[in-house]
Amino acid sequence: MVSPSLSATLVAIATILNCSDGFVTPKSPSINIGSTTAGSNTLPRQSCNNIIFSSTPKLCLLTPPTTTTTSLYSTQQEASTPTDGETLQTVFSTYSDDNNLMSKDQLKSIPSISEMLAEGDLLSSELDDMWDAVVSNKSDDKIDVDGFVQVYKDIDDLFEDEGEEEEEGVDDATLAAVSAALAAASGADETELAQAFDTLKDGGDGSSNTISFTQLRQWEEITSLVSEGMLGEDEFKSLWESSGDDADDDMDLERFLKFNNALDDLFVFDEDEEVDEEISSDMVEEEEEETEEEEDVEVQQQQLPVITETDLPPAVLFSQLANENYLVGEAELKRWGELQDMISQGDLSQEELDVLVGRAEKAPGTDGMYVDEEGFCKLAEAIDDLFEDVDDTAVDEPEQQEEDFRELKVELLELLEDIDKIGEEEGRLLCGLDCNELEQERVLEVVGEIERETYNKVVAASNTGGGAVSKDELLGEWELLYSSSSTMKYNEGLSGLAGGLTRFGGLKQKIIGTKYLSDVEYTEQVVGKLGGKSYEVKITGDWEMKTELSLFTGKPANVMSVTPDNVVYGPRRDKADHWKSLGPMNMLLLSYIDEDLRIMRGNTSTDTLFIWKRC
Repeated sequence: MVSPSLSATLVAIATILNCSDGFVTPKSPSINIGSTTAGSNTLPRQSCNNIIFSSTPKLCLLTPPTTTTTSLYSTQQEASTPTDGETLQTVFSTYSDDNNLMSKDQLKSIPSISEMLAEGDLLSSELDDMWDAVVSNKSDDKIDVDGFVQVYKDIDDLFEDEGEEEEEGVDDATLAAVSAALAAASGADETELAQAFDTLKDGGDGSSNTISFTQLRQWEEITSLVSEGMLGEDEFKSLWESSGDDADDDMDLERFLKFNNALDDLFVFDEDEEVDEEISSDMVEEEEEETEEEEDVEVQQQQLPVITETDLPPAVLFSQLANENYLVGEAELKRWGELQDMISQGDLSQEELDVLVGRAEKAPGTDGMYVDEEGFCKLAEAIDDLFEDVDDTAVDEPEQQEEDFRELKVELLELLEDIDKIGEEEGRLLCGLDCNELEQERVLEVVGEIERETYNKVVAASNTGGGAVSKDELLGEWELLYSSSSTMKYNEGLSGLAGGLTRFGGLKQKIIGTKYLSDVEYTEQVVGKLGGKSYEVKITGDWEMKTELSLFTGKPANVMSVTPDNVVYGPRRDKADHWKSLGPMNMLLLSYIDEDLRIMRGNTSTDTLFIWKRC
């Protein structure tokens, strides 16, 4: 943690730099040709812990504005500066004439250069000097692509020179004094930490040169931070592990110092917030003066409404956007709500818009700054053309897949319902146990189709590379809709107890799974006929879900293994290990599952189906 001596040293550094409040205030202009803003912005004031005397801007033709991030100990400026010939060639070809030459008016028509001239960031005399230096033919007064690149570099260098002049404003003596003060503060802080380390080492008796994880946790600094909620246990453990190569080793002095440096970094932003609260009133006034002009522009723009209607004919839209001269320029385009939405949502980039605007035919006598109705209509059509190649069928694919899924699933459920209705009329057993061969083949065909679909969670798990379906997908109560098991047909049910004066009345399966238990319970209805008595048969056991290689495909398969324990019916309770009729349920492959439908196949006979519906 930062000691009081370090804080005093920082105050001393501020005194050296003649900034009694502990701050210096650099400025950094931001120039962006191709965007809607330009001007000079004031960066947040920097802490004297990191002396930043200037920052150098970069001119950006077709890239987003510079982004500046500031912390208490570091200031980084990230900018994307196009320097490759391909990017500059694209800009030049957009605004040049048919002979690949560019006039001074065409150069000024580039939106952001015109803004720089209008707002005073670039003087007309400066641009004239740059132009005269590169123009090859005084009578023609036009430049080629090489001249355009040189003008671009001259504008860029103009602002770099400003940054260098500011940087030269700090003399070597001041820098030396600051460096010495920081070094003294760092040395004092390490001395205090070394004393704290000696105290922690085995009670300070000098018998060991290291401290343990527990000893460090009991350090008053750490216990105080944890009790006040400023440091979490997980953060403390992470700092311990990251401070050394082996997290299990005890901590020596070098690792202890590294740990404290990392601990200090956790509170950099908190210190920034405290520093920001101490901004003096003169700094606030300076920022307000610099933004006054921008606020005036915003007020003027707010006086005119944004056109929010969509799909308006270009001619109608032009009439609503046009200024008093019945022309549309950059300011008017900002009131086109649909266009601004495209830019903000990333459907259209500012660079793409600048190129389209540059290609649009400009109104005579406007120095390439405005378009008339004809030029605007062509611009609107060009923007629409960017979206014409989108394949509408690709958008409809998820909906089509969902529709196919519903059709297949409905077809399967209706087929099973018809089999049950016919079976009821003809006195057959439920769940397709008495269906004919043709009906079985039709069910098997539809099941094969639905199993291959991507919405099948078994297929989805296989496509992701895992192959295993989560056991949680199976939990709940399920009702048997259909089975083609020859064993169940022979026994007229699962338990084999139905027959004679009773018949199979349906089967339910309840699957339970917790961290410690995996239980399964079958409830079979045995229905009396001709005076026979109805009752339930309950079969309980354990289950597990595992992945095994299929004997038929050689690929990983999800297998549900059931070990039955007891069979309970009426007052009787028997062990299930000798009930051969339960065999078909003991080992099944999961071939399909969604929110409410599950299909299992026999482990040794894949044509054997068990179709369950969630209750």
